[in-house]
Amino acid sequence: MQKSINGSMQDRRRWYPVWRCHVQDYAPIGASASDLTQQMTFQNNLDGESIRIRLSNLYGKEPLPISNLQVMVSEEPVNSFTNEKADIVRTMTIHSSPGMILPPGEECMTDPVLLPVKAGELVTVKMTFPGECHISGCCGFHSDNIGNVMFFEKKGRVKAAKISRAAARNFSPHVVFGIRSIEVASREKPVILAAFGDSIVQQGYWAGALQRRFAESMPGWLLYNEGISGNRVLYDNHSSSNLNPIFGKAGIRRFETDVFSSCHPDIVLIAEGVNDLVHPGNGSPISETVTAEELIGGLKKLCCMTEKNGSIPLPATISPFLGYNEIEDGQREEVRQQVNHWIRQMPYFLDVDACVRSRFDASCLDAAYDIGDHLHLNALAGDVISEEAVPVLKKIIEKETAA
Repeated sequence: MQKSINGSMQDRRRWYPVWRCHVQDYAPIGASASDLTQQMTFQNNLDGESIRIRLSNLYGKEPLPISNLQVMVSEEPVNSFTNEKADIVRTMTIHSSPGMILPPGEECMTDPVLLPVKAGELVTVKMTFPGECHISGCCGFHSDNIGNVMFFEKKGRVKAAKISRAAARNFSPHVVFGIRSIEVASREKPVILAAFGDSIVQQGYWAGALQRRFAESMPGWLLYNEGISGNRVLYDNHSSSNLNPIFGKAGIRRFETDVFSSCHPDIVLIAEGVNDLVHPGNGSPISETVTAEELIGGLKKLCCMTEKNGSIPLPATISPFLGYNEIEDGQREEVRQQVNHWIRQMPYFLDVDACVRSRFDASCLDAAYDIGDHLHLNALAGDVISEEAVPVLKKIIEKETAA
């Protein structure tokens, strides 16, 4: 804490991420646009006094020009910054300048702006990428609960699918360019949950549903998403798939940087491991097949790193995948069951498997929760998992606070 000039009081304001998603390397399915304006709206869940934005050109292959950066607070959705429903609008600067060119691989924090915001209000961020832009790094997700994104070119609004191959292929229907996180300075201490994992986290169906539940009845609870599509606990991206760059470094290698480098969460939900089971022989070398002991060892490392950083680990059981890419062998299923048995012995855990498995065959997803490929989960599954998660999270905070 910083002391005031006379040293008699302490400024209790701290910066907290009210919106944050992992920036992924979308080079194989990047975006191209001309004089693109991006407008994203999300529901804030923390009372605060100021806002700043971490701009990002991670994985960019070209400099990213950014200008006309504005932020607005409103009680209801708005279509434009001139809408009469807009309560407060601020123009943001970057190192006191109205814009900048962000070099490839770099991030930058905007100057903070005084902007009172309350839990439950909507925050809208608008920015322009002037000129011809080719964007290879972005945040991608499926759930509307994470954010509502609109794009405009000179002739008017354009669909994401027109400018983004990720959106056109429905790999990530929603994409956000140039933003890593949006932070609020608050005197309140929120409860922060970091969600770490693979595409099931990254897609945002259960993470977004959980954010919605926080906004509805749990003010001051925040969630940030560090999911990467195709990510594995033990192995780096090593696949014949043209999407291989997206899959990222092994979870045990990226964990501390991604989760703890700029924030200190109270709880880290660790939802990873399914790709360690399904990738070998399906794009990745069969020699990278993992045993239950190896995968448990990797998850233990993630839990230990969480505790070392002063946070509480909350591992999630691995959901079924029988039938994904024609996987039918029982060996992978046996490893999944053994790993899940270990997870269920932990002090705290989220039983995703129990939420979404079939009542008739525990090695399969319930068809009601299957997005269609027998591995990835849909919005209904997200609602079910988030409903299961809320009492677990409340129990952790109540117990740990009492201790």
